[in-house]
Amino acid sequence: MRKLAVGVLITLLVATIADFASAAYAEYRYSTALREASDLEFDPEITISGFPFVDQAAGDSYDQIGITARGADLGDGRRGDLRSKLSDVRRAYGEWVIGQNTELTADKATASLKIDSVNLGRFLGIIDLTVTTPAPEDKAGGGGPGDGILSTSTGVILTGTVNVSDPRNSGHSSAQRREKVSVAVDLSVRGGALHVDARNLYSGPAEHVESDVPSGAEPMVLAQFTKTLPVLPLPWSMPAVKAASQGSDVVLEAEPAPLAATAQDFWQGPSRSGRTLR
Repeated sequence: MRKLAVGVLITLLVATIADFASAAYAEYRYSTALREASDLEFDPEITISGFPFVDQAAGDSYDQIGITARGADLGDGRRGDLRSKLSDVRRAYGEWVIGQNTELTADKATASLKIDSVNLGRFLGIIDLTVTTPAPEDKAGGGGPGDGILSTSTGVILTGTVNVSDPRNSGHSSAQRREKVSVAVDLSVRGGALHVDARNLYSGPAEHVESDVPSGAEPMVLAQFTKTLPVLPLPWSMPAVKAASQGSDVVLEAEPAPLAATAQDFWQGPSRSGRTLR
């Protein structure tokens, strides 16, 4: 009986290892297909959820497929991370691996683009830009490990070095100087594009810099943090509908929707779309 039990355990262990190996191979093949079919320089990270994998593959369906493509080229030296999650996925009949021409149908697909502080700064022309998401004022311990990643679309703190001039000395060549300042901005989406709207200089409790901005110079400072970016491509050509900070990053998100697509539809980057993103 003991030998039988050991034999059963070994069989289950081998089957489990084989199942994970099959899933890893399928994830690798889909990753390669996405990189080759889309405008990507690096293999995206693929996670096919659900166990056992072989049963899902045999049934041409998957519980969930997660995709993360880091360092996607947004043009002019700027980069971002693409993310998508496909739920209740069905694969068109054919090979059990997902290739470039394999059509997937998902009951729900999400799409997002994450832009970090450095790359947002490149869009704004502020090379030392940092993004800070303030903790909620009414939440004790806000921002602690138990709170997860803080996120908001209003009152986001941007800190960076910009031009500051003193209106009282506008006739002097030395009237303009460089000053590191912190401002509070609101994030929104206008026509599918990220809009950054600087509202005021920030002097609250969250991490920021104290700056010496002359009276009357505030509008000039805020204008340098205010901009509507170009329309940036999200996975599956899904349009961005909302924007928010997440920790030290800014994320554009599309509205979840059903999807039927192949790997060639994953991302239309600047070189494929013919757009120059300025």
